[in-house]
Amino acid sequence: MDIISINETNLHEKTQFQLPGFNVFRFDRSVKKGGGVLLAIRKEMQCYEILSQNIDDNECVAVQISTKSGPLLICSLYIPPRIKISSRLFDQLLNINANCLIMGDLNAASTILGSRKTNNKGIQLQELLNNTGFSCIDDNITTYERNQYEEKLDWILATRPIIFCINNVNTHMPLGTVSGHKPLTFNLMTMPDDKPPSPRIQFSFNLANWSLYRHVLNEKLMQWDMNHKLVSANDIDEYANFISESIVAAARSAIPQSSGKIKIEISPVTKHLINLKHQFYRSWKQHGIGKSQYYRTREQLTLSLRNDRIARLKKICHTLTTKQMNTGKVWALIRKYHNKRTKQKITSVLKYQQMKANSDLEKVNMFATYFENDVYPSTPDTSAFHVHISEVVKKIKKSINNSSINSPSINSQDFQVITPKELKSILKQLPNSAPGPDNVHNRCLKNFTKSLIDHLLNLMNTSLSFGYIPSSWKNAFIILLLKPGKDRTQVSSYRPISLLSCVGKVLEKIIKQRLSTELKQRNILPRHQAGFLEGKSTMYNILRLNRCARQALDRNHHAGVIFFDIKSAFDSVWHDGLIYKMNDFRLPVYLIRWTISFLYRRTAQIELENQLSHSFEIKSGTPQGSPLSPLLYILFTSDSMNSIPFKVEYGLFADDTAIFTSSNTTSRVRDRLQESINQFIKWCDSWKLVIQPTKTELIHFSPHPRKKYPNPIHLRVSNIGLRPQPSARYLGIIFDKQLHWKEHVKNIEARTQSRINLLRYLNKITPDSNEKIMLNIYKSLIRPILTYGSSILLRAEDKIWNRLQIVQNKSLRAALNLPHFTSATYIHQITNIPYIRSYATVLTERALTRSQQMEDTVTEQNIISLLN
Repeated sequence: MDIISINETNLHEKTQFQLPGFNVFRFDRSVKKGGGVLLAIRKEMQCYEILSQNIDDNECVAVQISTKSGPLLICSLYIPPRIKISSRLFDQLLNINANCLIMGDLNAASTILGSRKTNNKGIQLQELLNNTGFSCIDDNITTYERNQYEEKLDWILATRPIIFCINNVNTHMPLGTVSGHKPLTFNLMTMPDDKPPSPRIQFSFNLANWSLYRHVLNEKLMQWDMNHKLVSANDIDEYANFISESIVAAARSAIPQSSGKIKIEISPVTKHLINLKHQFYRSWKQHGIGKSQYYRTREQLTLSLRNDRIARLKKICHTLTTKQMNTGKVWALIRKYHNKRTKQKITSVLKYQQMKANSDLEKVNMFATYFENDVYPSTPDTSAFHVHISEVVKKIKKSINNSSINSPSINSQDFQVITPKELKSILKQLPNSAPGPDNVHNRCLKNFTKSLIDHLLNLMNTSLSFGYIPSSWKNAFIILLLKPGKDRTQVSSYRPISLLSCVGKVLEKIIKQRLSTELKQRNILPRHQAGFLEGKSTMYNILRLNRCARQALDRNHHAGVIFFDIKSAFDSVWHDGLIYKMNDFRLPVYLIRWTISFLYRRTAQIELENQLSHSFEIKSGTPQGSPLSPLLYILFTSDSMNSIPFKVEYGLFADDTAIFTSSNTTSRVRDRLQESINQFIKWCDSWKLVIQPTKTELIHFSPHPRKKYPNPIHLRVSNIGLRPQPSARYLGIIFDKQLHWKEHVKNIEARTQSRINLLRYLNKITPDSNEKIMLNIYKSLIRPILTYGSSILLRAEDKIWNRLQIVQNKSLRAALNLPHFTSATYIHQITNIPYIRSYATVLTERALTRSQQMEDTVTEQNIISLLN
């Protein structure tokens, strides 16, 4: 079966629905229950959505399919009983494509067209067929059957010559026990165009033969002459491609490719009942006997299918009943039911400026144009300072290029070759992430051989010594995810996810380690930058901000904090500015030269429904998805806080920037913060970054929140007014103006509710689950939410901790499948789990010990102030 049309789906727009092996296109009712239409098209067919809407209460979804004889419009249509047929809808379909096929429940009956009687809608249908280019299948097959009533209500309409391509129309027995509609099947005599194959290979790694993989890989790598010297960029590119192709060839020979199809097993009893049902139905229709046996068998089949579903569910959940926890299987089960995400469909019509795109190829190229022009453009030099930086960087590049690629810097004092131990350490820790354009998976790299290590070392050390990155490592495939609550029709509503070469990212991890060590030893990075740095976390600046605000409130003083939002921070890094700063910090020449090549002429392609866009150049920003990008951004913004006034503090976590201060008067707080804003904006303008005033937030921590002050803390960001907010989120913690934490706890309660429901559901479908496994799920899935940032809540009111304790009590009852009236004391005794406040205190004491061991005096003092 290639195309499936379903009417009255009764699906809500938030309901997830998938058919294995099919792309699903839906229109769901948003107000009333019932209704809804759906088209499922086999995944291999090239198609895209054209229309999905309600026109004059006629519900339809239309999809255009590419065929050998041209595009064909397929429409699933449902018209409720008391609704008129919309001629406007039919005209719109014909305007889109004259080759149109409509399938659906029109609730129309006409004796002229094969029905047993005629209703008002049947008259409307006759008039429509007379006035348009549509025709209907000429037969008298009844499509609806309930008790003793049979009628033809479902129709197949098509324009010429499509109507002549339809044959072998048949009805089948009704499905299930509720609907009386008979399924209609027919053949459409046209050949669809298949989609292009996926540019990325999907492997079934659970069926991999790794010993064969390593054997084939060694044989492939032996074909390269290790005595061959790499003396040019082309040599390095050729060598990198050879290694990647060898890995992929070995994977193809030893690892089956994933078909993407899901096989659903049914029991022999169910198969037998299906055969009986067909036999009794044919006997009833042909000979008039077997009607009661048919209905009885249908009821039995419904029960048997339900039992099969329960058996499959128990098989999946069996991992919860074992004596020892299989971590991989348990979390595979959790992912199946928690945060389920179906494949996102791009809207039927995509818009960018004044242009529109319908087909997949048009859409990917429109996305590519948008990202090239709006997201990764080369920003012009708008000041004398910009021109100066660009001229200096040209001289830097020229100076570095004087030691050209034919003169590697192997003998340079600051260059250390990568060792086998260093490379193996990185490979063993690789995550199982998606592959890039070269189709090399991290799992293949983790199953390395000595020969592969030798080749990778040769290639990577040559890349470092020459300061040249293979061009295949600088190309990315970009897939798109819809941002929550955004308009699907706008290209700006989608978040890009870059897929880079896994081999290239291994070298980037090594460079990150070396650059990080260099920056740390020379104390280049800001003291209060905590992002992506060893020994620091989000809690570093959360504790600092909390202490500043708490001390101000305790003294009846005022404190203010600004949370800045930098527009597309990582994507806006000025390449020349970054190179200038690396040179200004006197970083090793080999790192500067390698970074220049790393950023130079990077390209990307948009991937959508197996279609690839034209290649476009990324002219700004650090490469998304690269392990090195966060560190380069931190280096680029390392001097951003140098000009803020005295007595103003800052907190940085990569691009999350907070500036805060306190004083006994609001005017001093206001003046300091305004001066800090002005200085930060000036710095951003100098280095081509842009602050978004509408997303920048201000909180005034006031000892008297209802009092109106003569000098309120009203600020301006780029000539846009900034007023204090009652609360704002910073690094996952919701700060409020009096540190009461009510909004923060409310957010915790909302986030944990779905996870508690998941525990209840797992216990419902697996009553004999292992209590230890269920408690481990609680500890991993819910308790981290309760305890994140809990150190700053130690001085909160008891009712805040009571609310958090209630969440833990609910979670433990759900994990152990206990009734709601079970005593909290009893639950904690049998589980040996501490109360949440006690556990938070223990975690805080551990954090204190860790900060003392790492000689982090800032965090140590902040934690001591909380514990005291």
